Amino acid sequence: YKNTDCGLFPNRCEGGSNLVLMEYMACGKPAIVSHTSGHRDVADASNALLLHELRPMSIEQAGEIVAVWEEPSLEEMLAQLEWAYQHRDALRTLGTAAGTSMARLTWRAAAQQFYDLLAL
Repeated sequence: YKNTDCGLFPNRCEGGSNLVLMEYMACGKPAIVSHTSGHRDVADASNALLLHELRPMSIEQAGEIVAVWEEPSLEEMLAQLEWAYQHRDALRTLGTAAGTSMARLTWRAAAQQFYDLLAL
């Protein structure tokens, strides 16, 4: 990750949190992220550039929908990449925020959240 300025993660669907995205952000790197499925667990407007233009897609078999996901917009990806290129200082600030937010995602914090949830 050392030789990159910004990561691009236009994933259509993450079954859980995206470990590669989390590693990238933990290194203090800014990312452009599709704001869907598992990405929502770790990325928000405070720590990433979000892709919001998502087109619903599905696969049907025998008249039944068997898979659903969201397709990110290529135009929005390009616009975010261009913004990142033109705003290097803001991008570095976003990377710092990404690293800080990932540092909070510890096993201890996850266990505490789970405990708090069960204590309801």
